Amino acid sequence: MKAPTEVEEPGCARFTFRLRVSSTALAGLSAEWARCRWLWNECCARSKKARAENEECGPARLDRMVTEARKHNPWLSDGSSVPQQQLIRDFGKSRAKAFLTVVWSRALPAAPSSVRIYRDSLGHWYASFVVPAEIRPLPATGAVIGIDWGVVHPSHTTMDCGRCGARAKHALPLSERTYTCTACGAVSPRDKNSARVMLLRAGLDPAGADRGRPAGPPGCQAA
Repeated sequence: MKAPTEVEEPGCARFTFRLRVSSTALAGLSAEWARCRWLWNECCARSKKARAENEECGPARLDRMVTEARKHNPWLSDGSSVPQQQLIRDFGKSRAKAFLTVVWSRALPAAPSSVRIYRDSLGHWYASFVVPAEIRPLPATGAVIGIDWGVVHPSHTTMDCGRCGARAKHALPLSERTYTCTACGAVSPRDKNSARVMLLRAGLDPAGADRGRPAGPPGCQAA
């Protein structure tokens, strides 16, 4: 299926088609992809080292690097030199764009340690920076939101009875989905019995856990 046409440059257009390749072709494409990925990482490492040492690291130097690498690395030389040379040109273009002047809409609170560039489904581009930040707790207001039920330990919930609290001698196998208490004779689905046990441990009334309607206020009767 042909993807929507993308304008490449004035007078040109790019047409993208999905490829359905054989297993042999897939192996070959994957190998070329791995070689190009390795070369890209090498270009990044060499460029970073040259920049730290105030040295030039243009396409010519990277071309020589690829030539030497192909001489001493049979795995690399087994691949085509065309995509590898194209990768050098693409790397030079991307590095030139990376050094463009940035216009900040707001200042960062500290120097970033990393940045992630991504685009959302609407085509908007974003730069997400990671910066060190001081943890500052919010001032106390005296107000309380929510209810703290505490922590209920989930151990033995499949062994305890949700009615009388008796504990079975052995854990139920996963294939057994019905809980039967040998002390009080209660029979309940395994998961529902475990839910009742958790409610009791939390100090709550499990009334209505069996889909029953809880009792209404005292003195109220149905019309």
